[in-house]
Amino acid sequence: MRKETRKIAMAFLLGKKAHAARSSTDGQKVFLHGHCIAERTVCYEEYPATHDIWFSFCGWPTVTTRDRINGILSILGYNRLGVSQRQGEQWLVFDAKKVMKLDESGVAFNTNLLDRVMEEMA
Repeated sequence: MRKETRKIAMAFLLGKKAHAARSSTDGQKVFLHGHCIAERTVCYEEYPATHDIWFSFCGWPTVTTRDRINGILSILGYNRLGVSQRQGEQWLVFDAKKVMKLDESGVAFNTNLLDRVMEEMA
């Protein structure tokens, strides 16, 4: 994991502000070149309130975007999951095996989906 990725991912995890190499976080969102690639959300309609993190390529499925997303996933404890490009398409992978093709322009996935994938693969 790149040094700047670790810095941003740790700050995001702790809910703190940070800036590093084209990336920033306000503690609730992670930005790459000004595009929000990760956002923490809370649903107060459920009791107890549920927390989720949404991820997006924002139309830029680059090596750097994948690195930032994978860094956040790793810091959050999703070590066996990640995003990868295979034959020009973006995929959610589990232990390097393709699980699901991802949307490159809108929301690609969220942590609720990751939790379901982890349960199914266990």
